Amino acid sequence: MLFNSFIFLAGFLPATLLLFFMAGRWGRKPAGLVLTALSLGFYAWWRADHLPLLLFSIIFNCWMGGLIQQARAAGQAGRVQTLLTLGLVVDVGLLAWFKYVDFIIENVNLALGSDFPLPHIALPLAISFFTFQKIAYLVDSARGDARPMGYRDFFLFAAFFPQLISGPIVHYKELAPQLQTRWFGRISGRNLMIGTVIFAIGLFKKVVIADTMAGYSDPLYQAAAAGERFDLLTGWLAALCYTFQLYFDFSGYSDMAIGLARLFGVQLPLNFHSPLRAANISDYWRRWHMTLQRFIVAYVFQPLSIPLNRWAARRGLSGWTAFLVAVGAPTLITFLISGLWHGAGWTFIIWGAMHGFYVTGHEMWRERLRLKRRRLKKQGIVMAEPGTSWLVWAHVLTLFCVILGNVMFRAPTVDVALGVWAGMLGLNGLDVAAAVPGIDQGLTTGLALALLACTAIVALAPNTQQIMADYHPAWNWDDWRDQGRPVLAWRWRPNVAGIMFAGIVLFLGVMFIQRGAAVFLYFNF
Repeated sequence: MLFNSFIFLAGFLPATLLLFFMAGRWGRKPAGLVLTALSLGFYAWWRADHLPLLLFSIIFNCWMGGLIQQARAAGQAGRVQTLLTLGLVVDVGLLAWFKYVDFIIENVNLALGSDFPLPHIALPLAISFFTFQKIAYLVDSARGDARPMGYRDFFLFAAFFPQLISGPIVHYKELAPQLQTRWFGRISGRNLMIGTVIFAIGLFKKVVIADTMAGYSDPLYQAAAAGERFDLLTGWLAALCYTFQLYFDFSGYSDMAIGLARLFGVQLPLNFHSPLRAANISDYWRRWHMTLQRFIVAYVFQPLSIPLNRWAARRGLSGWTAFLVAVGAPTLITFLISGLWHGAGWTFIIWGAMHGFYVTGHEMWRERLRLKRRRLKKQGIVMAEPGTSWLVWAHVLTLFCVILGNVMFRAPTVDVALGVWAGMLGLNGLDVAAAVPGIDQGLTTGLALALLACTAIVALAPNTQQIMADYHPAWNWDDWRDQGRPVLAWRWRPNVAGIMFAGIVLFLGVMFIQRGAAVFLYFNF
């Protein structure tokens, strides 16, 4: 059941809201039970045979989190680490079994010339997302950042349907306290209004923009996979169309998740904040899939970087050698894991490695700049800040690196990605490849207008949370309120203009669903 489907919009969502608020008349607990049952039903709608896995994950992690919290309260540090290790092994083991066993066996067969049969295990929906949420809960329990939860509250925390399938990946402190307040289950006209507008904007992004770009992007990559040779124009069209498709698809989903949660009086954390406006690759990753990035930074990068930094200090390493050990190596490992998280394939591994090298290179440049600034300060010289032209070139370089990576991310094989790259770099000439499906007449008027509109929205328009800034659109909005101000500033208000805006985007979103509800790209991960 997709957020962008008629069965969801006209059936599940209104029925869930009605039953939830009716139960809320008897208090928070009945409302929570109703919402939990309907959230589990939402998940089972996809494949009911995968529901037991989700139930096991919820029950196991609630039990294990409680044991960890008890051990921490008793001052049993060793027992805390043992329980945490056991919980992580089970969670990561389940994820590895369902997501990576075919990939591992396939590559073993390729390397050894063996013929081990592939089990062809079906990937359970959302296993990557709900597993990471449980891992975060166990680690937060070990650190003392999570309080004990009964099974009733934990089930709702873990199965809350707006964030269950593709995030945001939430922490205990962000979601659980909101589900436990006495106001939970009460009707709020303000929340219904805010949630509806945010959801409508996200729906518009997905079905009007992202799915339109998919109509151009998919035929191009299908042609590349079929062996078509891309020229300069075709290569860049393939890269740009998919970049905009991915951008608005995930941006739209993130808005819809936040808007849906707000209908129930819950604020989710931001997961997307205009990443293509970033002037460097590190800032790009602070703005793209924000909850995933903070997860891998907190639970992968830092646990690697801190001991490696100590090891470098004990070995007497200094300068760039120490920097590469303490920063470069864990950064590369972190992004390789991020690539594997997105999918079991060499394209995802290479994509992760590319961004690992991107970020490492940027951090090396920042370190060099910091050392130069310190040296000049000792000489009484204040180093000038970068000028506008430098920032423009930095932004262009960041976009180029991201777009190159997106080609590898989208391509079904490494060879297909290399073929698109060859076209982008002009290695196959400059003539339009007229045989490529979807662009038989070259750069058509419709495609040109679509690219122009996407570029204008990305570069100039306020994002959803900036439009809704007067209504605290997300749990951590205060941390981002003053970052990335748009060129065109407009804030939504419930006046004539605001109501017309919300009505138009919602109407267009619903009308464009008739083309067929397309799955969100991140549902594949």
